[in-house]
Amino acid sequence: MAVALALVATIAMASKYLVVWRGRHIFNPAAFAAFFSGIIGLQTASWWVATGSLLPLTFVLGGLVLYKTKRLQMGLIYVVTSILVIATITTLKGNSFAALLPVLFTSWPLLFFSGFMLSEPLGLPPRKHQRSIFAIGIGVLANAQLQLVGISIGPQAALLVGNAYAFIWGQRGGIRLRFKSRRQLSHDQVEYIFEPLRPLRYQAGQYIEMQLPHDKSDNRGIRRMFTIASSPGEKDMKLAVRHYSPSSTYKKAMDRLIPGNVLTATAIYGDFILPTDKNEKLLFIAGGIGITPFRSQLEWLASNNDRRDGVLLYSTRTEDDVVYGEILHDQRHGVQTYTVRSLEPQDISLYCKDISQRTVYISGPPGMVEATAKSVTALGAKRIVTDHFAGY
Repeated sequence: MAVALALVATIAMASKYLVVWRGRHIFNPAAFAAFFSGIIGLQTASWWVATGSLLPLTFVLGGLVLYKTKRLQMGLIYVVTSILVIATITTLKGNSFAALLPVLFTSWPLLFFSGFMLSEPLGLPPRKHQRSIFAIGIGVLANAQLQLVGISIGPQAALLVGNAYAFIWGQRGGIRLRFKSRRQLSHDQVEYIFEPLRPLRYQAGQYIEMQLPHDKSDNRGIRRMFTIASSPGEKDMKLAVRHYSPSSTYKKAMDRLIPGNVLTATAIYGDFILPTDKNEKLLFIAGGIGITPFRSQLEWLASNNDRRDGVLLYSTRTEDDVVYGEILHDQRHGVQTYTVRSLEPQDISLYCKDISQRTVYISGPPGMVEATAKSVTALGAKRIVTDHFAGY
């Protein structure tokens, strides 16, 4: 038994380096090892975590993982889909689902799989609707009791199928970035410029999860998410970062980067992207460093001669905090830009009198985003899109 488990662990680790495409592993290593070891008869996967005694711990820790990574909806979709599939099959077989329900969460690894397996970042597609499809598909495959050429399709095989789906829509290769230089934007805002060692696939307004290993990291760890300030058409990737005092260990490590240092990134995510309908009226509202996705979008519009009916309200603490003025006032994108000190409802309506006809994009610190969303809702905004990710 011990030898078999050691071999399964070896398969999991090896898959990260052997089952790769352009430096990026495709499949969840644990799921790959569990599936492959079952195929060769080495070890059949068993979910020891699916017990009543571990249920509270699994529920709390899995929920925290999904909450911190903003994947609660995806996890819930998987659990609900799985329950519906199990209920349907149980009923079709003439059995009582009500009798099965009390042991459902202690005999199936629903919560563990949802919180710890689905949420592995390298195996996720970049867009929210894609993650919903991902969760539904895996929920169906994992619980439908299907067989393919004599092989039972369980949770591990279902996750591998989901990983392949995510690979199609995400970065088809590892993300490696060479640090080139930094530029002071304001007294506490710095632009970091990186050269991608392989072309990146992203849309204007999306964000990247960067990894920066460093000694004695604080409890926020070595990963951080940043909106990409450059547009997809630019050669270099730019990140605008605000350095608070006291600064986190991560940002202190960023400040120590020297040209030539190579960093890796987990993936690029986000739904804060321009509408495909070019006739849709827009209102952009940025608070402080929240200007970064709009810089990306305006640069993209300008470089593609794509004029939009848009208004941008940019709120900063002082005039010295205004950054990226050159693209804000570029006439090619057609967006009217205003620097404001307040985002109270009366201030927003002063600059945008037809807000009921506009889709509103809001980006900035979480508190500002929440308050502004309430304001534009009260003003009758047509639709609201917010830029929200785990950490400025």
